[in-house]
Amino acid sequence: MKPTNGLLALFLEWLALFVWRLKLLFAYPPNKAAKSEGRSRPTGEDAKPGISVAISSGHGARVPGAIGILNEVREARRVVKRVAKHLREMGVTAHEFHDDDSATQGQNLDAIIGWHNRQKCDMDASVHFNAFMPTDGPMGTEVYYLSDSKAAKNVSKAIAAAGGFRNRGGKLGSFAFLRLTKKPAILIEVCFVDSATDASLYETNFDAICRAIAEALAGAA
Repeated sequence: MKPTNGLLALFLEWLALFVWRLKLLFAYPPNKAAKSEGRSRPTGEDAKPGISVAISSGHGARVPGAIGILNEVREARRVVKRVAKHLREMGVTAHEFHDDDSATQGQNLDAIIGWHNRQKCDMDASVHFNAFMPTDGPMGTEVYYLSDSKAAKNVSKAIAAAGGFRNRGGKLGSFAFLRLTKKPAILIEVCFVDSATDASLYETNFDAICRAIAEALAGAA
């Protein structure tokens, strides 16, 4: 009987482990805590049921942005794709857009703004990277707004904390994207492409930064 009992206990232990893994795969809890970069972080518990976010990358495949240590167009696309992924994991509907067709800055702005205004969503966000002049020192992150100062400040704070950046905060701006989109909108400047410190922090903390953006957007939408 002892060998039989031992095999039964082993089988039950294996079964419990199997069920636990199935829960991880098929029952992702959007309101439970998840770990990122060794710390417990909320994953969308502030998100309202049924919310939707439209997020785009700045500039386009044929309309270059800032280029330094980082390439703005390439990195903005990376960020948008990862942020959208995290939003969906939280149960938030995420629409994403990248302009591959425009040949001029005017066409690019029309394409991005037009796409945002066609989406049924609660909030618009466009991802960019800043530039000033080459430096080894830190420059930081900032988020522009026209009407939603709270969202801009919260997103900037979240990016700074996740990436170790200097927090330049939410800033009032008059960019076409902010003026011409119909819903509450923010324009995110993740960090400076020509700062060696920013570039290093960005690469090291890429996923944590994207997760922080997603969480802040989910709470603001």
